[in-house]
Amino acid sequence: MQWLSVCSLLVLLSVSARSQAQNQICTIFTETKEDGFKALALVGLAQNLPDSTLGDMVPLIAEALAMGVKCCSDTPPEDCNRDAADLFQSAVCSSETLVEKNNLKQCCEKTVAERTHCFVDHKAKIPRELSLTAELPAADQCEDFKKDHKAFVGRFIFKFSKGHTMLPPHVVLAIAKGYGEVLTTCCGEAEAQTCFDTKKATFQHAVKERVTELKALCIVHRKYGDRVVKAKKLVQYSQKIPQVSFQEMGGMVDKIVETAAPCCSGEMVTCMKERKALMDEVCANESVLSRAAGLTACCKEDAMDRGSCVEAMKPDPKPDGLSEHHDVHADVAAVCQTFTKNPEVAMGMLIYEISVRHPESSQQVILRFAKEAEQAFLQCCDMEDHAECVKTALAGSDVDKMITDETDYYKKMCAVEAEMGDDNFEKSMMVYYTRIMPQASFDQLHMVSETVHDVLHGCCKDEPGHFVLPCAEEKLTNAIDATCNDYDPSSINPRIAHCCNQSYSMRRSCILAIQPDTEFTPPELDANNFHLCPELCTKNSKELLLAGKKLLYGLVRHKTTITEEQLKTISTNYYTLKEKCCAAEDKAACFTEEAPKLVSESAELLKV
Repeated sequence: MQWLSVCSLLVLLSVSARSQAQNQICTIFTETKEDGFKALALVGLAQNLPDSTLGDMVPLIAEALAMGVKCCSDTPPEDCNRDAADLFQSAVCSSETLVEKNNLKQCCEKTVAERTHCFVDHKAKIPRELSLTAELPAADQCEDFKKDHKAFVGRFIFKFSKGHTMLPPHVVLAIAKGYGEVLTTCCGEAEAQTCFDTKKATFQHAVKERVTELKALCIVHRKYGDRVVKAKKLVQYSQKIPQVSFQEMGGMVDKIVETAAPCCSGEMVTCMKERKALMDEVCANESVLSRAAGLTACCKEDAMDRGSCVEAMKPDPKPDGLSEHHDVHADVAAVCQTFTKNPEVAMGMLIYEISVRHPESSQQVILRFAKEAEQAFLQCCDMEDHAECVKTALAGSDVDKMITDETDYYKKMCAVEAEMGDDNFEKSMMVYYTRIMPQASFDQLHMVSETVHDVLHGCCKDEPGHFVLPCAEEKLTNAIDATCNDYDPSSINPRIAHCCNQSYSMRRSCILAIQPDTEFTPPELDANNFHLCPELCTKNSKELLLAGKKLLYGLVRHKTTITEEQLKTISTNYYTLKEKCCAAEDKAACFTEEAPKLVSESAELLKV
């Protein structure tokens, strides 16, 4: 039965949407080739069987490969056509070793209908180890990679899959491919470690962003449902493929939205089937491909790479003759007629028309305007003079101005970040967010300030000017979604809780409008806020940044309305004392004598 557990898992991950009567194992074996077939098996096993070792899985994968060959023979076994989920679960449950080792006894005792949910729930609860790889020197990794690069990548897939049990397999394999490319490049260079350090940092950042992006979409789906996911995807793909009609785009987006529930819940059989079915349908549509250069290029990729290619592709040129702006008032009568019969279609058409004209906008700006327009239509479309009513209701709403204003805001933030430098900008974000949520822990605010800095630094560098808005606002909104999801916002303060419960497109602007929390009961200012000790003299730049942020956290929590001048004075005194005591012969004695003076002077200054 061993081969059954792996082969049925391959079917569970099958990228085929064909009927169960067909030989699904042969289909996937043919489409993914031998190496892809084995890699998919490894991802699925590692994600579903957390306590099995790589050694446990190697013979299972070998037997699965042999079965893949048999399924593509002239006389394939009947098991090649069995129901995927039932086959996988039955095979796993028939192995006492697998069941006991991976704590699956409870699932295996359930009925068939309940068993599938139990398996998915079991996978979702597996503890995650999110590090990418062991911190081995480049020389050691290169030696292993050169010795057997397939085995090396296999070990990476195994570890990464165990740490990311809810990631779709195609994403895991794309990440593994990227890491292999880093090693291929660096292991051929004289300064392999320098190359590796640089490229690995970039790679890890890209992986973190991709994982955050997928997590954020699932958070949005769970909190706001299909409607908001559909609106987001309609903006995203209308911007990327503006040559495609609204009707064609609507059909594509509906299918994309259908993948959200299974992909976010961990039902990878349905997730992968629906993704593959969608890409097959799109890539077979010659009419669409003839008008979409980026999509055409992605459809030429391997089956496992096409989806990621589409996600990453840049916007195609706009259609010839497309007006620069969409006038929402041009035909209000027709809009209201559609809105009255089918509000979702009317709002979809509006979002589409704006999105194809504005690839430089963020999804959130377009959705904010759409929300205002929807309120105007609800208020006015039943009125006799609906045109004038809509005009009045939207008098203060201009989507072009909204896009310009938000773009200017981020350009100014980029200028500030460039002028202040990385560390000072990150510290300024620490001050800003501590002012508005002083109840949050240092670790929470450290993460928030670091994320905001990383987002702006990356977007200002990679997407200067024209596309800084969609880059920055999308990623900052993802960060807000994760923060609101990972922490109980009501435990921070009512203002943050209110913003976390706002509509999707309004969350960021809601948080930006929060004023310093003057109702917070401040802790006393004491030596613990300053962390002045001899160890400060030997800290590296990263540790010094952390120490500086801890100082600012303590000061702002003590007085959320602390002025910039007060912060500057205390910070200057802090670093002057540090330099003095680090140069002293008896560092400990210096810090012991001088630190209380700084605490006392700072407390006195903050009474003003």
